[in-house]
Amino acid sequence: MLAVPASDDPTNSSTPWDTVLLVTVLVLTMALGAFPIVGTAVVANALADDLKMSLTLFGAGVAVNTLFGAVFAPLSGRFSDRHGGKWSCVLVLISSGIGTLILACATSASVLILGLFVSSYGQGACNPATNKLVAERAPPGRRGTMTGIKQSGVQLGILLGGFTLPALSIWLNWRIAIGLYAVTALLVAGLTVIALPDSRDRTPPNTGSHQTSSKTKLPRSVSLLAFYALCMGCVVGGVGRYTVLFAENALAMSNVKAGLVAGLPGGIAIGTRIIWAHLAEHRIRPPIALAIQSSLTALVMLMLWIAVAVGSWIMWPVAVISAVGLNAWNAVAMLYVIIGVPQQNSGRASGRVVMGFMSGLTIGGFFTGLAVDVTGAYETAWASLFVLSVIATLLAWRSGKDQHGSSLN
Repeated sequence: MLAVPASDDPTNSSTPWDTVLLVTVLVLTMALGAFPIVGTAVVANALADDLKMSLTLFGAGVAVNTLFGAVFAPLSGRFSDRHGGKWSCVLVLISSGIGTLILACATSASVLILGLFVSSYGQGACNPATNKLVAERAPPGRRGTMTGIKQSGVQLGILLGGFTLPALSIWLNWRIAIGLYAVTALLVAGLTVIALPDSRDRTPPNTGSHQTSSKTKLPRSVSLLAFYALCMGCVVGGVGRYTVLFAENALAMSNVKAGLVAGLPGGIAIGTRIIWAHLAEHRIRPPIALAIQSSLTALVMLMLWIAVAVGSWIMWPVAVISAVGLNAWNAVAMLYVIIGVPQQNSGRASGRVVMGFMSGLTIGGFFTGLAVDVTGAYETAWASLFVLSVIATLLAWRSGKDQHGSSLN
């Protein structure tokens, strides 16, 4: 790895102000990069009524965002390696801001889908961009905590969207509510340009990182991690989109309780992501941590499979265990890339892993719904996602063996 030592690298965050600035950019890039799909989900009913579009068409628009997010992820990773974390984060924020602004101004379903397409770059690029920024500026020993904090930015965005958008939609309307977040993303992009130093100005000359990164073969562990992310993305897509419906329709839970069961893991995961990422840097090797998390996810799938037989009470332990495994694994996966791949290749490696995850989100949500429609029940869907969780565990163990036998660390 052609890089200066951490102690001498001036791009590393050193002063308290540097750390605050870095954390702020990381968290807001993650939160706002993923916000368009979060925001549209929160105001889905008002949006669909206003644009007179069916929920099927709305779901197709959401699929456009995740599908093209998967397409853009590898491209954004290469951009990150070439231009650095700062400008990658700026581009994520601009994509999110412009895409969300289009959503706020949408007068038809086609314009809505255009907004989701424009913002899909930010959706797919937010992880490669922020991973690159962590690799450039966070010194070893602090990267785990920093990664956990920035991965919690997505959960923060979900919580803020869930709390603020309904109220703003009532007081004003859904367009202004969404538009405020669009303006926020563009303002943060501008402030990032002004306040955050450019790592390209601080990289020692003659490192050759730009010339070699696109030609260097990535470790096999990255491919295994990408397949792991594909499997876990399928589970996240299926569980995330159908937990509320399952709780209401199959377990006769009230809408309020079903919403709490679905939202509780995300709230708890703000803490578990930080804890897991810290442990994965200092106590547990990342592939072992990932294997534990996917094993816990398999346990969650088994609990959902027997939920109808044992009763709705089981959804509460499901929520807690999900927060430890299903909702926290991506912090460890992103850290795995940051500390396991040379810095000049971290963007490209991140893009490959995110492509797997975003593809899984798209596939998992669709096929879970299809399985429920065909069978008239959820058991087949949960059993299929259980199998994917087991496969993910095997991939994590295999990746750990490869890493142990190589010089990744």
